[in-house]
Amino acid sequence: MQSHKRRFVIGKRYRIFLFVAGVLLSEASLSPSWPQEMSDWYRFAPRNTAEPGEIGMQDWLDKPAGLHGRIVRRGDKLFCAGRAIKLWGLNNTYSACAPAKDLADKRAAFYPKYGINSVRLHKYADGTGWAGIQSVESFVEFDANALDRMDYYVARLKENGIYVKLSSTFGVKLGPGDGQYVPYMSEFGQIRGNRLRTGHGSIYLSRELQDLQIQQIVNILEHANPYTQLTYAQDPAVAVVELFNEDSALWFGVMPILQKVPTLRERTATRFSDWLKAGYGSHEGLVKAWGSAAIDSFENEGFAGEHLDERNIAPAGNPWFYDPTQLAGSQAHKKQRLFDTMLFLYEIQNEFYDRYVQAIRATGYEGEILGSNWQAGRAFSHYYNLHSDFRVGLIDRHNYFGGARRGLKPGTFDNASMLCAAGSAMLSAGMQQVSDRPFMLSEWIHVVPNEWGAEGPAIIGAYGMGLNGWDVSYMFQNSDVGGFSDKLGGHPWEVTAPQVLGVFPAVARQVLRGDIAESDVLARRLVHVPSLHEGQLGFEDRAVQQNDVKTFDSDRVPAGTLAVARCVVEFTERYQDTPVFDLEPYRSNGALVSSTDQLCWYEGQSELNGYFTMDTDATKAVVGFARDKACTLGDVTIKPKCRFAAIYVTAAERNKDIGTSTKLLIVAVARARNTGQQFNEAEDELLQPGAGPVLMEPVEAEITIRKPGNPQVIVLDHDGLPTGRGIPVADGTFTIDGARDKTPYYVVRY
Repeated sequence: MQSHKRRFVIGKRYRIFLFVAGVLLSEASLSPSWPQEMSDWYRFAPRNTAEPGEIGMQDWLDKPAGLHGRIVRRGDKLFCAGRAIKLWGLNNTYSACAPAKDLADKRAAFYPKYGINSVRLHKYADGTGWAGIQSVESFVEFDANALDRMDYYVARLKENGIYVKLSSTFGVKLGPGDGQYVPYMSEFGQIRGNRLRTGHGSIYLSRELQDLQIQQIVNILEHANPYTQLTYAQDPAVAVVELFNEDSALWFGVMPILQKVPTLRERTATRFSDWLKAGYGSHEGLVKAWGSAAIDSFENEGFAGEHLDERNIAPAGNPWFYDPTQLAGSQAHKKQRLFDTMLFLYEIQNEFYDRYVQAIRATGYEGEILGSNWQAGRAFSHYYNLHSDFRVGLIDRHNYFGGARRGLKPGTFDNASMLCAAGSAMLSAGMQQVSDRPFMLSEWIHVVPNEWGAEGPAIIGAYGMGLNGWDVSYMFQNSDVGGFSDKLGGHPWEVTAPQVLGVFPAVARQVLRGDIAESDVLARRLVHVPSLHEGQLGFEDRAVQQNDVKTFDSDRVPAGTLAVARCVVEFTERYQDTPVFDLEPYRSNGALVSSTDQLCWYEGQSELNGYFTMDTDATKAVVGFARDKACTLGDVTIKPKCRFAAIYVTAAERNKDIGTSTKLLIVAVARARNTGQQFNEAEDELLQPGAGPVLMEPVEAEITIRKPGNPQVIVLDHDGLPTGRGIPVADGTFTIDGARDKTPYYVVRY
């Protein structure tokens, strides 16, 4: 692997540790390689009108959401009224899930214009005030006014054809009145503000916390929304219910809870000891199986004096200990202990999820359910956790790209592009797709100040939702104002930044219309869950995680396979070795060509290089660093004349293609920066954050459309409305130029 690609694996950071409240993105001092000066960049000034213009997709959404009944799972697809359905959306979090009613109206009108047909209501009940709709007193009770605002918002989203996913909390945070439910509440620490955090991993060890989490979900599902006249359980606009956000019994949280909370340590050790005794019969039998060195082997972590008869052996461990490298090396003396620990934790996680699902179904809810959206290291612990989620329903995962780099000086960040390495970074989350289950990526985005955000929706839309057959996407943000961001960097995650949301009129069309054929070729990694306890996996699994930024790979099915075929994990009934997937037959003329022949990924030679092309009946596109490359895509040729851009030619109508449409939409987006923003591009260093208004980098390209007729190319404004200005066309060829036209949008009329 070349050094620049190796940095893809080890250099990604999610949190921008230097991010301070109100810090904004900025305008860079350009390197000499840039062909245009910042003086060519144009101010992005939409009115954020919900008027459809030429880009609007409101008529693509059936209204109200749930008009044709529930979304249901059949095998690895989601269906509604007998037709496959894709959900393309974003997150609202905390109190943004219960906005003021005028803001609810704005969002519900604005989102459909950009093809957003679903919203993940995330952490809507994570706390009080800014943190959600909980009452001051309790985790399981709701503030009446906040709940009313959420009810209204859900009803308005539904009315406009937008489904919701319910993702209630990020950990159980107890209120002052919750001591009645958790008698040992004080062992978790002290209430800060009006909530006590119980910590990651705690819910898997505490029946009381499980019961509270279940009761909170049941309370919302049984609540009758006065604006829809339905309970949330009855409402078909509720597409998915999520059990628990970003946690696992096999992740790092369990061991600190065992160390910190005496009641849970004693209970869990008793339970684990009884489980071990059922398997090994006696302490002597346990020592024979584990080896004497495994007893008291966590003494440094505070677990000493262990004896099965004392029922004090705790399931201590975490993904570092479970890693195959450690099991064969520093942890070899407690290998069998750790395999037993993983199996035990997997079983108690399943028990919790089973109870939780049963309680949800008892409310009358018949929609989709998912477990959690986290992974647990790699190899054995990871596949136990993935299978636990598989047992619940569809598979959901999170991934991010960009952010600060570990070990570099303050102010620097990761400004690489995903395009240099096929299947890398966020797309590699697809290595966790499971056969016979729909797949969802419910949190993902380029973390600012990474500048290449336009490539994110392009890659996930084409290779994830398209070629690999993913079913649901929610880009991550905390909130928005029902329009584009008027400045960048208020949050590290901004879906409504113009370089991100700006490509939605093309990408959402491609996704919702199903322009890209899903691959019939399956690259399978075979996992037999009972064999995990024996240390048998059948391939080398690779996972690198730095907080929320994760990269996945394997030896027999490399991540690059995601660029050519559908990658799945298949849980098998017996152990089988995973066959090697050979990428070489898919290499042609310097590109990885998809099995459908519609996508070509040209990998780069540096972190700011590489591009892909899309050639479907209804959408043609060139995305990335393709300056001066004439890309012939059937009857359309796109030749970018700028360093980087996402350039789309797509049929505007829902049931048309390039050949039959009388109206083609052109979307051309590159970077965006704040006015006054300054970068040291060579060092990936943010010098000045700048402020609004946002400036857009102009895109220049020569486009030829070989189609009968006399086309007119009309410049659109930033809301997608015609300006009355045209571009000359000669023999189907014309040039778009953002420096001249000051827009990312055009329409070609026949």
